[in-house]
Amino acid sequence: MKKILKFLGWSLAALLGVAVLGYALAAWVANSRYNRQWTAHEVSFPIPFPLTDAEVATLREERVTAGAPADDPLAGVDLEAVALERAVARGKQLIDSRLGCSGCHGGDFSGRVLIDDPMVGHWVAPNLTTGKGGAAATFTASDWDHAVRHGLRRGGRSSTMPAVDFMNLSDRELSDIVAHIRSRPPVDADRDRTRLGPILNVMMALGKLDWLELKVDHMAAHAVEPPDAIVGAEFGAHLAQACRGCHGATLSGGQVPGDPEMPIVANLTPHETGLKDWSEADFVRALREGKRPDGSAISEYMPWQAYAAMSDTELKAIWAYLRTLPPTPKGNR
Repeated sequence: MKKILKFLGWSLAALLGVAVLGYALAAWVANSRYNRQWTAHEVSFPIPFPLTDAEVATLREERVTAGAPADDPLAGVDLEAVALERAVARGKQLIDSRLGCSGCHGGDFSGRVLIDDPMVGHWVAPNLTTGKGGAAATFTASDWDHAVRHGLRRGGRSSTMPAVDFMNLSDRELSDIVAHIRSRPPVDADRDRTRLGPILNVMMALGKLDWLELKVDHMAAHAVEPPDAIVGAEFGAHLAQACRGCHGATLSGGQVPGDPEMPIVANLTPHETGLKDWSEADFVRALREGKRPDGSAISEYMPWQAYAAMSDTELKAIWAYLRTLPPTPKGNR
């Protein structure tokens, strides 16, 4: 009996040793990937974008209609101020209806702790304002590009920003977003760095975290302007990129890696486990009212309240794009 107990003890110790070594290896691999220094292209764009010739012409016509002198209707008009005002408004619309920046960074954009679990990790969204500790106080256009569209901090390491959702934003859209964030009141808030816990370490070592793996082409050029806002698959694909953080690269849904509290997300492809039997009206209703065709409520984890602010053109464009996807069984992210 003693020999059996001794054997079991040694076996248990050996298994524990293997587990410890295995986790140590996983942690080393994860930290090597997380702390890898990436090289991304350097870009520059104006913040805000100046008014286009067409916008200036329209403004001139509006001023004449309002009674301004026909020979010089723009006399006394600060075109740079008008451009900034319009950019701030466009940026607010993008953030409120499509991008959900406040979901992570807070309503005042001062950042917050998203996950604080010793097993999962300590995941922090940084302060974006012009206050102390805020990115907007010192970030250049290139810094914003690296952070938002590439998921990189200064120095080239991962910022844990889910850049795969935002990598196809055009220069104008990103410029508008920055213009709006800079317009918000400054908040002094120094935030901690994100730290990976055991679960995230193992998942990252196994390559299960796309949002940390930085599966982004850091040298690919960005569009200067977004696609034309018309109902069609091209514009819909541009909008639907932001859905991939939760619904996966194929948009087939399933369990979101690294977030055990997140419910199973829907399959958006035209598969029988997805939206095969949905109509355009069903999809628009789901985003407008948070209800499926059968009337059941969509989980509040799905930010349909924000997406409800999208225009009919935007929602119908997304639907047009989703119908072009190959039918994929649910969970094949």
